Amino acid sequence: MPESVNTRKIALLDLDAFFAAVEVLKEPKLAHRPFAVGGGGDRGVVATANYLARKFGVRSAMPGHQARRLCPDLVFVKPDMASYKAMSKEVLAVLLRYTDRIEPASIDEFYLDLSENEHFQGSASLTLEAIRKELRELGVSASAGISCQKMVAKIASEELKPDGQFVVPPEKVIQYLANLPLKRIPGVGPKSQERLNAAGYRLVGDIQAADPMKLQRLLGEHSGMLLFQRCLGVDDRPVQTTRLRKQVSVEETLHRDFTQLKDAERFLENTLLPSLQRRAGGERWQDLHAKGQTVKLKFNDFTQTTVSRVSNRVSPSLYYQLLSEAWPRAKQRPVRLIGIGFTLPDPDENRQLELALE
Repeated sequence: MPESVNTRKIALLDLDAFFAAVEVLKEPKLAHRPFAVGGGGDRGVVATANYLARKFGVRSAMPGHQARRLCPDLVFVKPDMASYKAMSKEVLAVLLRYTDRIEPASIDEFYLDLSENEHFQGSASLTLEAIRKELRELGVSASAGISCQKMVAKIASEELKPDGQFVVPPEKVIQYLANLPLKRIPGVGPKSQERLNAAGYRLVGDIQAADPMKLQRLLGEHSGMLLFQRCLGVDDRPVQTTRLRKQVSVEETLHRDFTQLKDAERFLENTLLPSLQRRAGGERWQDLHAKGQTVKLKFNDFTQTTVSRVSNRVSPSLYYQLLSEAWPRAKQRPVRLIGIGFTLPDPDENRQLELALE
């Protein structure tokens, strides 16, 4: 890694079970009961669960009825996004007292560049401990990973959850990564993990020792080299204080499951396309630049599929084509959710570390 990257101090602060923590502030009795934020009905999904519920195996994105089977005493709480956004802003206000080099990765994750931090004589560890202490006083806890780069900081933030922090010094990055299973690398999902395992690659260290040309033959030229570099700890992405919007998308859980393509096409025309155009700022379709368009279907067994195409400008007619291509994948299963979206052009594409393996 370049010397300038080695001298950086990058942290990822991850708020623990954030939605659940905010709900406990609103109703303290919940602290002693297993509960989930989301819907507990036949069509509901768990957004997050507190740690008492997680002991029963309840996790985010799980169907509500499955969560109830795992934990019969589970309490469901309706999501309150206004409260979560308000608390996220309070957290950001705390962070700004320590640094203005902040990149919100989501409502409950923040990258911090503490390279020029003057608090605690420049100690990133002590600064994070102070930040996390202030957040506990707000009523939420956070875990943190600290390293010289964003990828390793994110991975390290998972090591001591909840309410802990873990440091990976620059000289330990390659060694730290080597012992991790490949699924810990951002972008390596179940399908790509299966493909890599079949080829004999199970740990990051296996990739570190691999011939990059073999990886390129296995995964494609771009993704193979990207994975190789990632496993060697190459990540010089800066903390983006101005967050770039990468995608515009909408999705809707249907009031009733669809089994006919014509119903989905009607829903696309009357609901999804107008909603997507509003979210894109109301511009004319021909004025919306893009890298690609995607249609997403979720079936009644909660599996899902997506179909994408490269597209320089957003074309409504392409969504109908993608929908017709995705529909046969249902294989007689009813469809419970439909989503559409488009990826925005990336002004800094060569610096990204996204793997297109799935």
